[in-house]
Amino acid sequence: MRNRRTDFLQIGEQKGYIKILDGGTTIHYVAPGKKYKFTDPEEQVRARYYVELIERYQYPENRIDLEVNVPRRTPSDFADIVIFQDDAKVDPYIIIECKKDGISELEFEQAIEQAFGNCNSLLGHYTGVIAGNTRRFFNAKDFGSMERDRNVIADIPVGYGKVQEWRYKKDDPDWDLQVVGKGELTRVLGKCHDTLWQGGKLAPTDAFDELSKILFIKIRDEKKPRDKGDPYDFQIKTRETAKSVADRIKVLYQEAKTRDPEVFTEDVKVDDTPLFSVVNHLQGINLNQTDLDVKGIAFERFLGSYFKGDMGQYFTPRELVEFIINMVEPKHEERILDPACGSGGFLLYVMEHIQREASRYYEEGTPEHHNHWHNFAEKYLFGIEVNDAIARVAKMNMILHDDGHSNVIGNDALINFDRLYDQNRGFQKESFDIILTNPPFGANIKKEEKPYLDDYKLGERRNSQKTEILFLERCFDFLKWETGKLAIVLPDGILNNASLQYVRDYIEQHYRILAVVSLPQIAFRYYEAGVKPSILFLQKYSEEEYSLYQANIHRITGENEAIYMPRVEELENERKKMIDEHGCPAQVAVTERYEPQFRAILNNIEDLNRKLDRKPTQTFLRWRERFVRDTSLEAPQKFELYDRNTANNQLKTHHRDLTAFAREYKEQYKAASDAEWESQIKEEYKEKIHGIKEALADKNAEDIRQWVEENANHPIFMAMAERIGYDATGRKDPINDLNTICEEYQRFSRDPDFFG
Repeated sequence: MRNRRTDFLQIGEQKGYIKILDGGTTIHYVAPGKKYKFTDPEEQVRARYYVELIERYQYPENRIDLEVNVPRRTPSDFADIVIFQDDAKVDPYIIIECKKDGISELEFEQAIEQAFGNCNSLLGHYTGVIAGNTRRFFNAKDFGSMERDRNVIADIPVGYGKVQEWRYKKDDPDWDLQVVGKGELTRVLGKCHDTLWQGGKLAPTDAFDELSKILFIKIRDEKKPRDKGDPYDFQIKTRETAKSVADRIKVLYQEAKTRDPEVFTEDVKVDDTPLFSVVNHLQGINLNQTDLDVKGIAFERFLGSYFKGDMGQYFTPRELVEFIINMVEPKHEERILDPACGSGGFLLYVMEHIQREASRYYEEGTPEHHNHWHNFAEKYLFGIEVNDAIARVAKMNMILHDDGHSNVIGNDALINFDRLYDQNRGFQKESFDIILTNPPFGANIKKEEKPYLDDYKLGERRNSQKTEILFLERCFDFLKWETGKLAIVLPDGILNNASLQYVRDYIEQHYRILAVVSLPQIAFRYYEAGVKPSILFLQKYSEEEYSLYQANIHRITGENEAIYMPRVEELENERKKMIDEHGCPAQVAVTERYEPQFRAILNNIEDLNRKLDRKPTQTFLRWRERFVRDTSLEAPQKFELYDRNTANNQLKTHHRDLTAFAREYKEQYKAASDAEWESQIKEEYKEKIHGIKEALADKNAEDIRQWVEENANHPIFMAMAERIGYDATGRKDPINDLNTICEEYQRFSRDPDFFG
């Protein structure tokens, strides 16, 4: 049974301790006969505690007074609440200072000093400060006036009795931990973060890391087996110093970390005083039994307040998450993955979906009910987040919602599979039944930074590629053949831009398209993203279907390359000949100037080669090919040479002349080069070749697309949502087209012909 926070205002009105007047603007405390402005947040805190003193702490209402003048202090100084030991109200017993919820740590410490000043002047026994759920009490009578550590008490006495060593006890009807609402939980998380942040002493993310560890300890302590009436360890007991509280909390952390080493690896790095304060903020709250929905909303609001701009983009609006999960309908035996899990929204709501499934099959509270969803959270739920800080947010979110954290890892989901597998054996290729994801839009993966880009079909031969495009391919690799399903949020450009036709082709060649749901422009505007998105629901082909597709793609590609590629080779040869043999106009002039001498030398060499029956050298052949257009050799004439030695010497001389002349020509030719002309020629041929390759790619895409349409023709559900349950500012919208779309999709899935 959940021990919910008691509504003392309601009790106070029902029993006549207080009256709310003037449309809620004034409060009348009946016994003291005093009225105050109820719109003041401080007054609301005092009103609740006033009724609590009567109901829970059993103090007579006629012995409680408000705004009691404090002697020996300035005339305008009054104690907020004073409990007296006598009906005449002359013997003060407890003096309380009330502050609004959410004050800073410094303001709380100042309030403690104010409470002590009032208590010492009134000669009271106990004093304390109330600021919402944050409370701290002291024994002021038995210690020196400046003592603030050794005189801490767990709580004020009940009905003038003895101070208890511990306040919070398991299954105690009055003093067990209490379930809170989302507003209060959000404020508590904010106070804890501010206490740890210490006005900038820690970075916000570092403060959150430390808060995550403390929440981890708190949740584990709530789950720790203990007898009814035994005190919880995560609290401040009577006469306990900041150091002793911190020491106990750190021991609890080490114990929890040993049992669950994958969550946190570093020790708690918080100083004793702020850790003491955080325990004070959290000690009375039951995090485990607070509703999942409450914890989810509170956690998102808290993170949105403290990490807006840094972590805001890691939230997918809950309306979209719920819609996607309802469309996919995951089951507890299916392995689920979000490879861009952010703060864990998809994972949490899948877990909640499976908890509801468990409630349909088993009675809540039974081992069968618990095992049904808990086994799923432990073994079937996986997440990857590239940002380590956000990965820790996801883990903490999962812990708050009761497990599932061990399969959330911090890493780049696009890296080599072996590295993911080494980090967690659950991340295997072709092993997931369902992937639900909202990958980051617009981020560019650059080859110079991420060499793995070439490992992707959608990244090969590119210098960069959009993250969301690569995720389509990585999800394909993660999914099981034939049955694996993907629900992915993508920018509309992937579905519409002409330049991204190749991405659409990839989708059609790898997935069966089940549904496409277009979302309005405002879908992510609250999170400072104005891209118009759509949600694609896809199913991976079977291995047989995929092999058939690939075989026909290769066949079509080969047939088209046989037509187009010879022309590409022809142009490449033309370009090479143009640059290497002809050259720019100045080089052509050099060639024309040297050509007569070259021809004369080459003719002499050829004549001597024939007379001596010698084979021509490679150098001779190379220059003859360049300068002698008619290269046909006549049959050697057979005749007797009377002076063979002289002919050999002449041949050597001509070869030396050819070498020297060629060297001179090369120098002149090089000097006449024109880099701008050469660049222009290369660019002209590059454009011609690119045009042919583009024509080849277009023909390929057209032929393949036609084949796919003819051979993979299946009905696709398409819908457009205009209103999605929230507006551009994040406020609730009572109209949500997504609910209707989901219902229609379920009908379509059962009977596609119904829609014509």
